[in-house]
Amino acid sequence: MFKVRSICAFITLCPSDVEDLSLEDVEGTKLFGRLTKVSEGLLLLKDNIQDEGYEVQTVRIATNTFTEYLDLSTPSAALSQVDAINSILTKLDIQYFNLGPCLTPSQTLEFVPLFLSSRPRISMSSVVHACDLPHASACAAAIISLSSQTPDGINNFRYCAQSSTSLPGAPFFPAAHAESRSGKTLPGNVKFSIGLENGKLANAGLAKCSTMHDIGTVFRDYYRSQVSPVVRAAAEKAKGMGGWEYIGLDSSLNPSLEEGGSVASAIEGCGWVGGGIGGTGVIGTAAAVTTAIQDLGLMRAGYCGIMLPVCEDRRLSEIQDGGRCRASYDVSHLMNVSSVCGVGVDTVPLPEDVKEEDVRGVILDVAGLAERWNKPLSVRMFPVPGKKKGERTEFDSPFLCNTKVFEL
Repeated sequence: MFKVRSICAFITLCPSDVEDLSLEDVEGTKLFGRLTKVSEGLLLLKDNIQDEGYEVQTVRIATNTFTEYLDLSTPSAALSQVDAINSILTKLDIQYFNLGPCLTPSQTLEFVPLFLSSRPRISMSSVVHACDLPHASACAAAIISLSSQTPDGINNFRYCAQSSTSLPGAPFFPAAHAESRSGKTLPGNVKFSIGLENGKLANAGLAKCSTMHDIGTVFRDYYRSQVSPVVRAAAEKAKGMGGWEYIGLDSSLNPSLEEGGSVASAIEGCGWVGGGIGGTGVIGTAAAVTTAIQDLGLMRAGYCGIMLPVCEDRRLSEIQDGGRCRASYDVSHLMNVSSVCGVGVDTVPLPEDVKEEDVRGVILDVAGLAERWNKPLSVRMFPVPGKKKGERTEFDSPFLCNTKVFEL
């Protein structure tokens, strides 16, 4: 009925953790030893959860902002350390590693295109506050720069602009990051959280609801009964792992590309929703579902909302293609829904010639929503090389489906 999309470990690094990094001998470095132990712990957790009958798709590691531990004196010095980290990830077969967020426009402009080029194991983000025009502009420039690094613009899959103070501990990339050092020396313990792939569970749960009022009772209780066992398995295992701390479940509804795995379809299936995902009743339903999944009586982490990533939800992609829906949707509609749930504007394909100021405007709008309502939201958009509005993407990725390019 659902899968564990991610078990994400959060570690806070400092300069001493990386001071001996060297491409010539990464296995002899302090960070290699630390990441080895974290990787081993994640695999123990994965095995324990799978022994309970749940599939675990990925294990991941996220750090505090790289500005607190990398040598940023020159781009070459920083890149040398990132390349050494990438070598460690390759040796340990760690597929997902987040360097944490950029905090200033200059960091975003300089390091996002530099670090993400040709390093598919690495993700990162930028933290943008409401009304921060310079940083929103820098993020838009970084998005356009990343889109030119590959023929399909796919490097933007590993980057987002995020806006909130509550995403440390979110298990979903590329927003995931650990707590900041804030000038303190933090203990070397490892925190972890869990994220799900649960579109099928969303469909089954909402199908049990005859009215919207049932979402807060019938759906909530069904959802809690299904996910509680995996939470207990993880939390109990962590008690016997010295230095590990379970910090919560991201209870978000998150689609899969499997048949019956669309979250958009789950919402459309509610009898009171008119005209499909772009029609009436959607925002009210999203608000009710978000309230329900934040009222499970379980420790929470991350977004804890409804995720509507266009290129990760087959129904959303189908609608954008013009299929079987009386009401269409656009980026503004996605933002409206995000005002009551999450994740924001996610995996939206854009024309190659999209204007930087238009991308910046979306980032500013989402940042305004996030801070006005004190909720985590993010923006991940894909300008696609060679594509115009209305033309179809040609992503060759097991994580994305193809659809027509949007216009901002």
